[in-house]
Amino acid sequence: MNQILTYTIIFKKLSLTLNTDIAFNVETKSLDKNSSLLNYMKINHQYEQYMEVKCIVKKLNLKYEEKIRKLYIILSDGKTKKIAGFALFDISVALNLNMRQKEYSINLIQCPDIKAFTFYTIIMIKMNSINHNKKSITSRALRQNEREEFRKLKLENVQLENELKKVKQDIQIVETQYKFLGSQYKQLQVQQEEKIYENNDLQNQVQQLCTLNSVCIEKIKQYEKLHSNQAQQIQK
Repeated sequence: MNQILTYTIIFKKLSLTLNTDIAFNVETKSLDKNSSLLNYMKINHQYEQYMEVKCIVKKLNLKYEEKIRKLYIILSDGKTKKIAGFALFDISVALNLNMRQKEYSINLIQCPDIKAFTFYTIIMIKMNSINHNKKSITSRALRQNEREEFRKLKLENVQLENELKKVKQDIQIVETQYKFLGSQYKQLQVQQEEKIYENNDLQNQVQQLCTLNSVCIEKIKQYEKLHSNQAQQIQK
């Protein structure tokens, strides 16, 4: 059985690291149209801004089926707008637990800041059945929304795949550089060891020459002494 759920989003804070002071808003689908907060907010400030949203949920065998909702974070400098990522949550979780209110702290997806978080509260307002007169219109709107969401998801998947390819290429470049530097380091180690060996060999040669020099000096002294004794005997 399909039903229309009306709930309120109380947006409290966007935690995001940016080098510039810029405002943001929150957008989501409410049946066949976009819905957003009334006012723009500042990043990393505490707020309580309300937004009423409607969506179609399906109940089967006393349990609500998965219903993923997406909140887009829209940055604006007053002239241009840019999507800074989005948060996903399954509203059927709260419905199946009979929770009238649920707190969320969710990491943003596809955001330049991988540590960006959104903080908001969902309050269930009412649940209405879809009558037969409105059912076909609502179903068409729902199918249109689903097609649009599917198209966006495909585009986001392509973007993620491209980003993943780039990351893999960057990793390969880093690995190649790491291997090259490792090879250079090993060569320097070998050269350093060879120099140490050469220095030790030179030190040994110098030591041998010093020893030989000492022996020569000692022999010269002995020869001079012997020559002096012979000269004295000749004079006698």
